[in-house]
Amino acid sequence: TNNAAERAEGGTYGEAAFVLTERSVTVETIGVWLPVTDEQLEDEPEAAAMIDMDLPLMVRQRLDGQILVGDGSTPNILGINNKDSILTQAKSTDPVFDAVLKGITKVRVTGRATPSAVVFHPNDWQEVRLTRTTDGIYILGNPNDPAPASIWGLPVAQSDNQTENTAVVGAFATHARLRIRRDIVIEKTNSHDTHFINGRQAIRAGIRCATVWNRAAAFCTVTGI
Repeated sequence: TNNAAERAEGGTYGEAAFVLTERSVTVETIGVWLPVTDEQLEDEPEAAAMIDMDLPLMVRQRLDGQILVGDGSTPNILGINNKDSILTQAKSTDPVFDAVLKGITKVRVTGRATPSAVVFHPNDWQEVRLTRTTDGIYILGNPNDPAPASIWGLPVAQSDNQTENTAVVGAFATHARLRIRRDIVIEKTNSHDTHFINGRQAIRAGIRCATVWNRAAAFCTVTGI
C-alpha cells in the first residue's frame, strides 16, 4: 500500500505497507556436449578456440529461447510469454504501431511500470521497419539511418525465438531477473564411455539459472501483428 503523501512541518509521514509472500523458482540446467578426437585438438590450433566460443554460444541461444517461450515445466525455464496473468493487447484492425503503443500504455497504467524494451521476431520487425507512407517514405527512417532499432522511444530486441506475430512489451529493467546459480562452465574429460581407449574427449558447456518475473502486469503481449 502506497501512502506517500504531502505533509506539513511536524506532521506525520504516511505509513506504507508491504505484503510479501515467499515463492520458490526451480533452478534449471541448460547444457550441450561435443565429442572430439585427440588428433583434432592436437593438429588443428583453431579447433579448441572454436569449441570454447561456440559451445557457450549454443547455451546462450537456448537460454534466449527459454527466457522468452519456456513453459516453466521442469527442466524448462519459465519464459515471459508463458507467465501467468501478464497483460495482452490484440492488434485487431489497428496498425502495428498503434497496437504496440496500447501495450506500452497498459504496462504504464495497469502495471504501473516503466517499459524498457519491446521484443519482436525478426520477421515481424522487418514488416514494421519496411512500413512506408503512400509516397514511399519509410516511416521509421531511411535505410541508412544509423540510429538503433526503436519504436515509440523504446529499444527493440529481435529474437528468432520469440513467437511470430506476437511482440512483448515489458519493464525488463526493473521487473525481470535472471538468477544465475552457476554461469557457463566448459569442462573436458576422456573418461566418458570408451573415449579413453578410442582417443576421444567429451567437452561440455552448461549453465544453471532461473527467471524471476516480479510483476506480471509489468509485461504485455501484443498479438496478431
